[in-house]
Amino acid sequence: MRHAIRYDEELRLLGELYEELAGLGLNVGFRDALPGLTVTTDVPGVPLYVFVSESGTDFDWHNAAMRHPVGDPAGAARRIAAFLREHRTGGR
Repeated sequence: MRHAIRYDEELRLLGELYEELAGLGLNVGFRDALPGLTVTTDVPGVPLYVFVSESGTDFDWHNAAMRHPVGDPAGAARRIAAFLREHRTGGR
């Protein structure tokens, strides 16, 4: 088993984060290949990928170098938006 959480729970958590990111005006979509989100960056064709950690406790991005608890999707969305601004790869 890839994750410690159920697939439907993983999708629910990603859905909550999706809503928060979209609410901040970011262009976000679901990945087809495996559960995750793509957030459009300023680099054409290079999205930021966001996943639920294998433990099911965190949202991970930037190759899992950045993490935020899944219990706080609004805080995770704000941190992801700030990350994008700081790295000049931000959405809108």
